Amino acid sequence: MNKFGKFLGCFLPILVALFCQIAISFGFSIVYGVIVGMEMVSLGITDMAEQEAYLAENMSSSNVIMIITAIATMATLLVGALWYRGHKPAADFSLKNVINGKLVLAMACLGLSLQFLISMCLNAVYPILPQNLTDQYSELMEQLIGGNIWLSLLVTVILAPLAEELLFRGVTMKKAQKIMPFMAANVLQAVLFGIYHMNWIQGVYAFVLGMILGFTAEYFHSIWASILLHAFVNGSAEVLSLLPAWVTETAAGVVGIAFVGVVLLFIAAKLYPKAKKEPVIVQTEVNNQENELFRENSFDE
Repeated sequence: MNKFGKFLGCFLPILVALFCQIAISFGFSIVYGVIVGMEMVSLGITDMAEQEAYLAENMSSSNVIMIITAIATMATLLVGALWYRGHKPAADFSLKNVINGKLVLAMACLGLSLQFLISMCLNAVYPILPQNLTDQYSELMEQLIGGNIWLSLLVTVILAPLAEELLFRGVTMKKAQKIMPFMAANVLQAVLFGIYHMNWIQGVYAFVLGMILGFTAEYFHSIWASILLHAFVNGSAEVLSLLPAWVTETAAGVVGIAFVGVVLLFIAAKLYPKAKKEPVIVQTEVNNQENELFRENSFDE
């Protein structure tokens, strides 16, 4: 395959992910629609207007949407996991070799920091954004955190980070790195990650987040580091949703959140180098070079 063909191949993971989302959502909607229709018959709802209202109420509930999202994300996760096996660099750490206390603390601080700073920026620009964009974004956020808390956490903190990291930082970025420098590959996967969210507001900060996640995966030589960071970022949204309105909706509260975010960002920056390990393959090469040098200077010859 020529270089242009390999470049086009970098777009394949997002196409597969979107196909999974659309196909499963469509299929589940049909099945669930039939079930709701049978319920209407059993309840004796025959009026067309009442049927439309009943169908809309049941099909658009947060829990139903989260169930559809969970099923589609699990399918994407399965595809991503199988696909990633063929793109995982030999030098990358496995889960048991990358996780340590400093790494977890660094990812927690950075995840909270990013979520707090994103929240501050959104509060600052929200008043000047077009109404249709803010309404679309608000509806999306309500669906993500407005339903069952445990289902929401399952999707946003576990399934989504695993599926999205495998596809974007795992498959897409690694495929791109075979034909371009890391920085270009990182930008490409971050752009696709933003597009994947299909929402202008979320897409913009998803691009920034994608850049940081890509750097994290590369810096720590492991996709597990970016999965952990992604989970903390998404989980922090739940933390923000639990804060009282005077904290998240007043100028003083937003400034306070931003200050905490900056402090956590500084702590994370200090922890990053301390949590990093070098790939085993690099250490082996160094040891082999030292052994060869020792043999060359041995007095036994």
